[in-house]
Amino acid sequence: MNWVKENRNQLAINNYVRKADAKTNYWLDLSEGRINHYKELTSDNFNIIIYGDEDIETDFYIIPFEELKHLLLENTFAKSEGRRRWIGNIINHHISLSNTGVKLNIAHRYSVPISLVIEPLILSTEGTNDYAIENAKREIQIRIKQSAFRKKVLENFDHKCCLTGVTENELLVASHIIPWATKIDTRVSPHNGLCLSTLYDSLFDKGYFTLNEKYEVIITSKLDELSLQTQNWLNEIFGKVISNPVKYEISQIALEYHRNTIFDKF
Repeated sequence: MNWVKENRNQLAINNYVRKADAKTNYWLDLSEGRINHYKELTSDNFNIIIYGDEDIETDFYIIPFEELKHLLLENTFAKSEGRRRWIGNIINHHISLSNTGVKLNIAHRYSVPISLVIEPLILSTEGTNDYAIENAKREIQIRIKQSAFRKKVLENFDHKCCLTGVTENELLVASHIIPWATKIDTRVSPHNGLCLSTLYDSLFDKGYFTLNEKYEVIITSKLDELSLQTQNWLNEIFGKVISNPVKYEISQIALEYHRNTIFDKF
């Protein structure tokens, strides 16, 4: 799901969020009334956020109002009876508003989210070189994908550890069966994820236990070499079957990879 669509309610508290029509060159309109609302609310310190395809996580622009305000004038209103608004579109990362004759390059505002914690926050790249900006964008996109993966995996197990039933959100991890760095096409697949408590995520990640074809826990053959506490943790889940996923079946191919490549290899 598009990151902006998913977080729209929170973003819209201090930012003007609009949906552009991805099928018609990202056609969009901006209301004078809504613009004035955010100007009064934030003293011009807000973003105009435009998102397109609802199924593409990173298809959005976050543009500081200050970068567009010189175009949003009364004499550039669209000729719409009874409506005070601006209309335009986005083509090849250039936004064009009717009656302005201006095409503004907003490529640097594409796919770069703002913080949902500090509000409002205006993205700034001033004084930063292009390499650093691109690297930051990549890092942010990774975080978006990881966040989406976590959301799907936790929902798939009803926000409970699939082995212990722990429900505290801060103690739950969306654990990759095939590690993130190993295979690109499984990175964000919920079929490649288990909802585990932080303890059992670490043990699973290091290969202290795995799951067989029936989704039952198999523990390491090196049990006697481990501390008594670690033995107890593993014995508590030995033979357990994970809880049933709500929507996405867990990949047998991923589990086979974990058994053959990670399990018992510590």
